[in-house]
Amino acid sequence: MKYIVTFIWALMLTQMVNFILNSLQGGGTFYFELGIILAVLITLTMYILDLMLKNPDEAK
Repeated sequence: MKYIVTFIWALMLTQMVNFILNSLQGGGTFYFELGIILAVLITLTMYILDLMLKNPDEAK
């Protein structure tokens, strides 16, 4: 569940940053896919960091 929430927040924030940076550059073509790819990468990074930083006693 926490990774679903992480993905939703990452998706919203990356789309917002993508829109703002696109607007600052003159409002060309908006690439929605770029925000989705970044959100997936952020979620995978959080998942990997969670696995790496877990206490070995908690993993059992």
